[in-house]
Amino acid sequence: MARSIRTLFTIPLVVLILLLAMVIIEVSYYNGQRAVGEISSQLHQEISARIRQHIQHFLQAPQLVNALNTKLDTSNFEYLADQFQHQLTVSEVPYIFYGNEQGHFIGVQQIADKTFLKILEAESAPLRHIYEIDESGKRIQHLEAKTKRYDPRNRPWYQKAKKRGQATWSDIYVSAHRHVLQITYAVPVYDEDYNLRGVFGANFILSQISDLMKEMKIGKTGLAFIMAHTGKLVAASTNTPLSAGVGTHPLSADNSRNPVIQSVAKYITDEWNSISLFSKEQRQALLKLDGRTTELSVYEEGQGIQWLIAVSIPDSDFTEGIKDNMLWTLGLSLLAVLVAIIVGIVVAQQVTKPIRLLNQHVKALSGGDWKNWNLSTDIKRQDEIGELALSFSVMAEQLTGLLNSFEDKVEQSVENLHLTNVDLEALSRSMANDLRNPISEILGFTAKLLQSHDKKLDMQGRHFLQVISSSGEKSIEIIDSLLLLVAVISKEKVETQSLDMRSCVASVTQELESIKKKYYGSITVADKLPNALGDPIWVKEVWTNYLSNGLKYGGTPPSIEIGADVKEGMVEYWVKDNGEGMTTEEVSKLFAQAARLDKHGEKEGFGFGLLIVHRIVTKQGGKVGVESEPGKGSRFWFTLPAVKRG
Repeated sequence: MARSIRTLFTIPLVVLILLLAMVIIEVSYYNGQRAVGEISSQLHQEISARIRQHIQHFLQAPQLVNALNTKLDTSNFEYLADQFQHQLTVSEVPYIFYGNEQGHFIGVQQIADKTFLKILEAESAPLRHIYEIDESGKRIQHLEAKTKRYDPRNRPWYQKAKKRGQATWSDIYVSAHRHVLQITYAVPVYDEDYNLRGVFGANFILSQISDLMKEMKIGKTGLAFIMAHTGKLVAASTNTPLSAGVGTHPLSADNSRNPVIQSVAKYITDEWNSISLFSKEQRQALLKLDGRTTELSVYEEGQGIQWLIAVSIPDSDFTEGIKDNMLWTLGLSLLAVLVAIIVGIVVAQQVTKPIRLLNQHVKALSGGDWKNWNLSTDIKRQDEIGELALSFSVMAEQLTGLLNSFEDKVEQSVENLHLTNVDLEALSRSMANDLRNPISEILGFTAKLLQSHDKKLDMQGRHFLQVISSSGEKSIEIIDSLLLLVAVISKEKVETQSLDMRSCVASVTQELESIKKKYYGSITVADKLPNALGDPIWVKEVWTNYLSNGLKYGGTPPSIEIGADVKEGMVEYWVKDNGEGMTTEEVSKLFAQAARLDKHGEKEGFGFGLLIVHRIVTKQGGKVGVESEPGKGSRFWFTLPAVKRG
């Protein structure tokens, strides 16, 4: 691509400024990314630490309460109720209770500003009664609707403490009264003979952790959540449900409605097979998922708590500042480039003006007006440009003489070429007639011998005569093909007309009826076959070649499809067969030389057909081609100019 001298003056300066701007942007972006990485890491760690503090705070109070309760007299439920109520007032534990091996139960729960007593004694078994009590522990209302069958020995907190035989945290479960998710710190107590007397429990509701996490600022749009080692959701800083519905079991994190929680949980499961294995083996990880950075860390408390804390913050929360900085840098760089372009244009204008004038005159020379060309007086200078203009003037005078001589020689060569083509066609016809006559005589005598001496000839003799006859007929076909090829090559101008292509195809298929019957073939023609411009005889020859090849070299039996498509002023006609197909190497040789389609040499033909098709179609302004794959048949096509409407 040609460039002006003005461009060559301006481009280096612009490129230099662009490179400098790119370096500044790259350094700015790198430093910004590094700073963002450090800030992101610090923020993730700070949020994880705060969540750990909250968890520890919630877990500590039930442990302290139950450490005191193990020393209480478990045979006096009224005494236990008074102690439990007092403990509720001095701690943040919402519910303290005790169940024994006889299935009896006593518990006191704080809900908002009300206190409830839950009791199941021998007299009321198996029903547990719930009462609202005042500050002194007096029962003021019996919640009869809440009276239900209850057995503490079947509750998750009781069973886990009994199984472990020591203080432990229960798994997450649904409360029998409020139908919310909660977790209990359960402590078993034993008699002197180490027989289990019962289990003390103190719990908190999981939503309490979620409420505190929702108050935390996690970047601009980040979130945090906690998963148990079983994969169940414990808490989240968003309003995503922790269970499938009211009173149902806790929800698995990979089934969460929140897409971020679901994505992280599924990633852990895919990479480590389960959240439990991650908690045991990995302990800590930093994930890059869906444009977010997620830090995972394990919180473990030796009495049954093994939770996974996840803090996930979108990268966009940190990169907005970098983008603003890059936009400012880019804007200043573009301004500098604009200034450089203006300066370059001004300087180049002063330096290149005389060169551009000379360039205009040289373009006039190259435009063909070389006989009347001369330089104007404004380029008659005494410097190097003036010398260049003088040299061009001398060159133009010499070029005029050379071009005049060249025009005469070209005209003579064109005339000689025309005469050569005429002589070639005449010679080819004369040679064809000279060859055809003796071959015809041979065929005639062979036919007479077969008719008159048939009984005198043995089988071998008849076979020899039939071979002679067949070879003669093939020789005539070769001569006809060569004559057609010479006619196509030598013809300088083709007279085209609008062709009714459907009638043309019908005529060819009728002529090929004997071949179709011989190979048991079928030919299907599309409903629409647009007309095109071409020589009717030559186009018929193209169809004859394509269809006969399809019948000979198609499948067994051959099935031929004919169709057409109009593309950018040209009509593409195609013939599709169900044959063996061809390799890319075989396809590349078809139209470039006298090639045969028969790979095994079992079919009739001489290899001139596709070469003639190529010459015929290109002479009429079209193209030929084939699309084929081994085992999938072939699709031969050719194009002709479409008939213009109107």
